[in-house]
Amino acid sequence: MAGILNAIIAIGGTTAHREPFDAARIQREFIAPARGICCFVALDAGAVRGFQALEWSDPDWPGADRLPADWAFISTYVAPGRHRRGIGRDLFDRTRAAARAAGVRFIDACIRLENAGGLAFYDRMGFKEYRRGAQTVSRRLRL
Repeated sequence: MAGILNAIIAIGGTTAHREPFDAARIQREFIAPARGICCFVALDAGAVRGFQALEWSDPDWPGADRLPADWAFISTYVAPGRHRRGIGRDLFDRTRAAARAAGVRFIDACIRLENAGGLAFYDRMGFKEYRRGAQTVSRRLRL
C-alpha cells in the first residue's frame, strides 16, 4: 500500500499527501485509524494494486469543513498504470456495502481539481459535487 501511495505522491498532482508513507503510517492512517470503518485492498497475482479506506467524519473538526457525524470520508488509491481496469469499482462495491452496514448516511470524497481521473471515477460511482475550494472539490454520495 505504501508503494502505491508513494508512487502517486512522486508523480504529483493527484493527492494532497506530500510526504512518503511507511508501513506504520499506512496502518495508522488507513488500516486502523481512530474513526475507521473499513479498508479494502485489490490484489492481482498476490500484489496490491489498489486500496480504499473509509472513516467517520470527525465531529470535533474545526471550521466550516466539519461534516455531520453520520458522514464518512473515502480515500481511493490505484497503482499507476492500473487505472480503468475495474479496481476502483470493485473496491467501491465493498466499501459501499460496509458503509451501509455501519449506518453511514453520506460518503464524502475530496478530490484535487487537477485529478481528472479521480473526478471521473467518483462521477461514475454516482457522487455529486456540493462544495468547491481553491484546489479541491468535494463530492458526496447519499446512501
